[in-house]
Amino acid sequence: YFLLENVVMKKEWQDIISEALGVKPIQINSNLVSCQSRRRLYWTNIPNVIQPKDKNIKLKDILLDHSNPILEIEVPTQARIEYIKRRASKGWVSNIFNNINTEKVPCITAVCYKTMKEYVYEDEHGLRFLSCVELERLQTIPDNYTKGVSKSQRRKMIGNGWTVDIIAHILKNII
Repeated sequence: YFLLENVVMKKEWQDIISEALGVKPIQINSNLVSCQSRRRLYWTNIPNVIQPKDKNIKLKDILLDHSNPILEIEVPTQARIEYIKRRASKGWVSNIFNNINTEKVPCITAVCYKTMKEYVYEDEHGLRFLSCVELERLQTIPDNYTKGVSKSQRRKMIGNGWTVDIIAHILKNII
């Protein structure tokens, strides 16, 4: 069996890959199994792959309880807060989540591993960065699975990885 994953792309490129592999892709959005919107194409010869059931996961389901003094809270500097809010006010993509009932957050990627700190949550105490554990949860990776390397490398690995529950869903069809 084989499995190839890639971003949603122009149909002409998708068709070239499909022709080379001899199968058409199935598009699955990770938002069915996590609170991250991550649309991907999966080419596979594993039989009977269908859309996973929606687990209805929201931001509040993956946030850590940061009232616990043991947890390390990363708070942006005032300059960074002003930069993030300025970007949001100009209508650029905003990664500020200020509603605990937010349905889905934008896709995290390896390309933005240096700026993933801009994935911030705003509550009554102000802005704070999403932690590595919370980012792991967006990818359905076990808590602290990437621990042991620097934070920037953790963020890069998480953004570059597969959504574990999607891959498990596809692989369960292997007989």
